[in-house]
Amino acid sequence: MGGWDKAIVFVRRRGNRLDQLRLRRALAEPYTLVEAEDVLASYQFPDGSWDYNAPEEKSERIGSLGGTIHCLRWLREFGLGDNPQMVRTLDFLASIQAPDGSFYETDAKLAHSPQEWLQEEAFIDRFYFTAAVPMRLFSLDHNEHTIIKPALRWLKLHWTDWKLVTGTWYNLWALLCLLPATIELSTSQYQRCYAEALDWLPHLGAQPLTWLLDALQGAGFSAEEPLVTKGLARLLTLQREDGAWPDPHYSTVETTITALRLLRHCGRLDPRR
Repeated sequence: MGGWDKAIVFVRRRGNRLDQLRLRRALAEPYTLVEAEDVLASYQFPDGSWDYNAPEEKSERIGSLGGTIHCLRWLREFGLGDNPQMVRTLDFLASIQAPDGSFYETDAKLAHSPQEWLQEEAFIDRFYFTAAVPMRLFSLDHNEHTIIKPALRWLKLHWTDWKLVTGTWYNLWALLCLLPATIELSTSQYQRCYAEALDWLPHLGAQPLTWLLDALQGAGFSAEEPLVTKGLARLLTLQREDGAWPDPHYSTVETTITALRLLRHCGRLDPRR
């Protein structure tokens, strides 16, 4: 059994409802938008926010900005950028934007269960949240929403601070994925981000690498971009013997599905093998 087949078996044995639907999407198997909306509904709260987990996966849940940014990938993946779930999400994002245009995790989420990945210096993650929100909206073709310009104005005050941009790998890729979408970012800054991302590629594990490549795809980077081709080549080397792409911090199943979809989309995996 080849690596492609092993990965599929791994997901089918261990994946939840969303995992199985994402796998069908990755394999170009039929599904309906109603079915996708139904599966995703359990991850969203009435106020429009999202949690990383469904109720059957985690009993104590709360909507968060981090979870919302994460789950917006699924709306793009299933082509649900204009459905009612997206409308509620936009309302939630508008309700938590700071007066200066920036974004940070909600007080309720911080009190309930702050994420381990949040930095001790909150400003580093404020930069990420503020870049990631318009990045996700651009990927879903919501280019003119009222929250975008204030967020970009805030970013413009800080994106020349290279130590801030490279404070975490996710700050760098969020800004990198914004650069093609807005003329307010300079060409030199784009080139610097691009070069830094290339330098980081050989050191990224499967989870951050799949998130980076997924974000690049959402930002419109072509499969021929050196950053994409080199990232996919590294991704192929990270597959385990059991077919999975390991993720020590989040979900190996989710990372494996994303890897399969990215590699298949770019023609780097042959489903006949």
